[in-house]
Amino acid sequence: MPIMTKWRAAAAGAITLALVAGGASVANAAPGDPGTPVIPQSDQSAQPGSRGGLFLYDANTGERIADETRVFARDEEIIGSPSPTDPFAHLNAAPVWEVTQGASFDQVWRFISDKDPASLAGGHNTWKAWAFEGAAGWEPAAPDITLNAFTTGVDAVIGAGGSYWYGVAFTTNAGVTTLGAVYREINIEAGTGNYTVSPMEIVAEQGPWAPDFAGYTANASATLRNGNVEIDADAAHAGKTVDVYAEGTAAPVHTGIELDASGNAIVTSSIAAGTRLAIADTEAETVLAWATAEAFVLAEPAEGDANEVAIEAPAEGETAVVVPAGAANANQTFTPYVWSDPTVLAPVTTDAEGNASVDLAGLPVGQHTVALVDSSDEIVAWGTVTLSSTTTSATDLTVDVTTSNRFELSGVNTSVNLGTVRRGATTAPAALGAFTVIDDRDLLPGWTLNAEVADFVNSSANNDVIEKSALGLAPKQVGTAVEGVDLGDTQVAGAGTYSAVFAEGAADSSTLEAGTQFDADLTFAAPAKAKKGTYTSTLTLTLASK
Repeated sequence: MPIMTKWRAAAAGAITLALVAGGASVANAAPGDPGTPVIPQSDQSAQPGSRGGLFLYDANTGERIADETRVFARDEEIIGSPSPTDPFAHLNAAPVWEVTQGASFDQVWRFISDKDPASLAGGHNTWKAWAFEGAAGWEPAAPDITLNAFTTGVDAVIGAGGSYWYGVAFTTNAGVTTLGAVYREINIEAGTGNYTVSPMEIVAEQGPWAPDFAGYTANASATLRNGNVEIDADAAHAGKTVDVYAEGTAAPVHTGIELDASGNAIVTSSIAAGTRLAIADTEAETVLAWATAEAFVLAEPAEGDANEVAIEAPAEGETAVVVPAGAANANQTFTPYVWSDPTVLAPVTTDAEGNASVDLAGLPVGQHTVALVDSSDEIVAWGTVTLSSTTTSATDLTVDVTTSNRFELSGVNTSVNLGTVRRGATTAPAALGAFTVIDDRDLLPGWTLNAEVADFVNSSANNDVIEKSALGLAPKQVGTAVEGVDLGDTQVAGAGTYSAVFAEGAADSSTLEAGTQFDADLTFAAPAKAKKGTYTSTLTLTLASK
């Protein structure tokens, strides 16, 4: 049994159920609105005026017939569908009825007509052949468009042959008035009834009207100022309500704009400079004026112009300057303009004395003209200022300091003869002899040079002893003094005291590798009780780190 027969049985069942329900099901649904959408087709398709696709399927296998050159016999069982993939798709089911463009229909017919809108529109009064398909509310899931299935007029069409439209129509007035149809072009061979079906081209429906910027010729102006676009069209368009289109956008960027008596309007907008605009009457699909949005540029004031003021350069490290607009402009908001290159800065408000602080951060070094501009683009104060720049850069430096790491005492004489002296007298000074202290260590904690003297002993007089305090010692430094190095106190011969400190180096004082030299004047005070003979002692120098 062909698939088409099964579908027809299902459709008949649907009619029976609707009748049993007492009409409630039909009453609750809009006429021609069973509930499944169709695929709309533009008037620009290969079948002008067809309101949907009509794809052919083999009624016995359910497979789509994709061969556009195939020759059919008049009795081959062919069914139609609005879907290229689903033979079960309904033709007349959409919440908004596409095929009839919202109009209600009451009957569905299969038809063959001449290829002109008048022949199609007249229903079976003008069709060449036809067959009743069903009433509104019935879903013809698989319309039988086999040539032999047309019950009226088909033999005459086959006898004449020729090219026709054939498909499914949705009608009122008992099939006389066609509200919409889906169809293909059929080409019938006279006498045999063999036929071909021309290819169907599905094209996208046209979107809403928009101007074609390819034909753009500017005849108006559009100025960007203070976040608005000021449209200057022409007095011929005074009072008209227009939409503004920007090139590259599918919909208007502004709608319902009323032009004033001069054909102008001001619209708050974020349109970028350089954007091409069309001022259009969308309903009439007409462009009234073309323009390119241009940023407003204020002319730079020059020497001799009014309202020039003195502007001091910003302090080092600062970027703001004070523009003194005067007491007449106190507590008002102005827009700062800066040249050399025209630059518009954020609005500023003057203080009670009319001074405005304008931040010039980001502007290049050099001379600039700075102006305060009111809402009427009038310059209320302007002056020039020169921006300078102090730049710094840092270089990391590395140096390795080396030392000999020496800490030593050298060159001390092994013996010194203080000479001859009478009892109760003091010797003339005798030099200890130059010696060297070196402190060139890696770290410099400081040092102390101590001098220790033993008591004097006369071995020829039963080891008679003269106390060490009889020795006088006056430390001195030889050559250039070293910062941080100090000499110890002078010891007076026979004074009865003795300090062990000869010299001392403070922390971080360095003698360098060459060292520093010291010497001392030595004297001896012979006491009255001294015995005749030679007295000997030992002077010990000790270099110690702190």
